[in-house]
Amino acid sequence: MTTTEEQPTSRVARIGLWGAPQSGKTTFLAALQIAIVNQSNDDGWLITGVNDAASDFLSANTSLMNRRRTFPSATIGIKELRWRFVSPTRGGKGWWRRFSRATASDQTVFEVQLLDVSGGMFASAPDNSIRFGESSLFAEEDGLDAFDEPEDQDPDNQLLEHLAACDGIVYLFDPVRERDSYEFFQRTLEQLARRSYEMGRLSDGKLPHHLAVCVTKFDDPTVFRKAHHHGVVLTGDDRAMTPTVPDNLAGEFFQKLCNDRDGASAPLVLKSIERYFHTRRVGYFVSSAIGFYIGASGVFQRRDFTNVETTTGGEARIRGQVMPINVLEPFLWLEKQIRQSVPRT
Repeated sequence: MTTTEEQPTSRVARIGLWGAPQSGKTTFLAALQIAIVNQSNDDGWLITGVNDAASDFLSANTSLMNRRRTFPSATIGIKELRWRFVSPTRGGKGWWRRFSRATASDQTVFEVQLLDVSGGMFASAPDNSIRFGESSLFAEEDGLDAFDEPEDQDPDNQLLEHLAACDGIVYLFDPVRERDSYEFFQRTLEQLARRSYEMGRLSDGKLPHHLAVCVTKFDDPTVFRKAHHHGVVLTGDDRAMTPTVPDNLAGEFFQKLCNDRDGASAPLVLKSIERYFHTRRVGYFVSSAIGFYIGASGVFQRRDFTNVETTTGGEARIRGQVMPINVLEPFLWLEKQIRQSVPRT
């Protein structure tokens, strides 16, 4: 029987989540459990909550998406979530502790600690009434009166302190709302740079973070057609022949999206990433939290792939099976990048 002492010691990888309102942050996180289960390899990753909030988040939202075919509610205030990722590994060195016991020596373990926050908190000019409302709800859940909330619980400061201390960040870029992208990018980036400087973390005038840029909503017809138009879509090797944008073409697609429309703010996002982050620490992914609709044929059909439908009451619902695309991969990429950047002793 494996005891607690026999388990590998995990290290916390602090990973932030960044994205504008309606970019799909909560849905992206909610799809993690389904993405884990859908892995095709036999020695894939497992995910467990480190705390009750993280376990409840996965359990409740997996049921919402998979059984009820509904989307999770947008985040209000701040939620701290911690998950443990566990996978067998073959050889190599990492920052995890390895044991000689056969019961644990083949496992790789790392934890992710992040804050799930309302997208409005990334706005260039925060609405104090919204901030106050979010703070009030957050305090009420803890049984506190909103007016008695300590100053050091300010949501803006809590978010920025968290991002500044992170090892990596998952940034969700929503092509459907690309004109608003810089509006929810510039202020956070400037303050992130300031906090990182104050913490002594700037390296060669760049932010120290590893950044996974995820172009979201690949299942949206507008986004899919743009990807197809730019020639970055390949047919997947799975049974359903699901379209995919390989990682080596995802950065090219992001650049073309940012430069698609004259006058849009997206080019400033692209230039800001190039200016503030080390190029070698930025990776690109094209993602979808729910995936494409696959009908009775079992094969992707270009004439009928939309996986979202609108009810008579105007509610958006998930049409078919949830098949996340590049939801787990950005986290695994960040873990690998962070681990490899740690000096060997």
